[in-house]
Amino acid sequence: MEERDFRKKVGWFQFICCLLVIFNHAGNADLFLGEAAVGHPLWAFQNGPALEAARASIPCFLMLSGYLFYRNFTWKDLVGKWKRRVASLLIPYLVWNLLYYFGYLAASHIPYLNVVVNRWNLPFSIPGLIRAALLYEANPVFWFMFQLLLLTVLAPVLYLLMEHALIGVFWLGLLFWGIVSGVQLPWLNLDALTYYSVAVFAALHGRAFAESGWDQYRGVLGMELTVLGAVYAADYYLHSRIPSVVFSRCLAPVGLWLLVDERRLPERKPFMECTFFVYAFHFLPVRLANKLAAMAFSGNVFIAAALYLLMPAIGYMVCWQAAKLLKRFVPQVWRVLCGGRGAAAVSVSKDGER
Repeated sequence: MEERDFRKKVGWFQFICCLLVIFNHAGNADLFLGEAAVGHPLWAFQNGPALEAARASIPCFLMLSGYLFYRNFTWKDLVGKWKRRVASLLIPYLVWNLLYYFGYLAASHIPYLNVVVNRWNLPFSIPGLIRAALLYEANPVFWFMFQLLLLTVLAPVLYLLMEHALIGVFWLGLLFWGIVSGVQLPWLNLDALTYYSVAVFAALHGRAFAESGWDQYRGVLGMELTVLGAVYAADYYLHSRIPSVVFSRCLAPVGLWLLVDERRLPERKPFMECTFFVYAFHFLPVRLANKLAAMAFSGNVFIAAALYLLMPAIGYMVCWQAAKLLKRFVPQVWRVLCGGRGAAAVSVSKDGER
């Protein structure tokens, strides 16, 4: 496919994944129904197939990030890529974590607001501040960012392991053996490392196939891989086999990438290009809207279900409006919060990062 079509396809996948991230955090049965939520059909739906579909967004994000980082990669690019990730990953990671920490700290001392955030009289401490900044304790949504930072630091190691195709195949086999065997790594999630490594291998050794123009054969293969991913997901929920969910989340993004015809995708709109900011900010308006609605309509299953289904659109719209205000009135703050990514125009760096 042409470079323009490739960028457009990546952008659409990032946008859809962002909506799924919001969907992942839109569950509200517990807020509306309280203890009666457990076992209720709404709770079962929100914590069953809908949750599994939404959680496929993170492996897809990891695969896109890994592929873009190693696309056209050479050793001389490493330092430049690391420098760019300082601005696009590390600094926003620290800033957002501190904003959440001080935000919850302040809200916990304000009547009524402390009820909404479910925190009361939190004490300030230097160790707590450090843990919040480095280990995302006040911002659990950023576990993905923490993993991505670790994977970025490990770039030279991963490149050595994947530079040669045969060694790369052995490395992937070792990772899948670790998944099946239940191996646990300190700090780094083995499943995140697996998704990322699959994309690295594709970028280094399968780029011609990954970026070929769509045809019916790619479509059929994509459908087969997507269905197989769904089968593994069902196996996980029926038999609680942890490897099945990892296999599912490896197969589904690859299958969907092959299944989608990039030629049929419309051009992206400006609101679709602030996905990082939406990912970082969405949890607050999403949870706030659900809590306020639950307080006003406690026990109303219809409103809970409607709000749940509409939340990706509502949450994204709120974040988009906040992004426009920040970009207009405090552009320097906006640049820090979005890691230098633009919200109204696509800005592509050498390695394809937005």
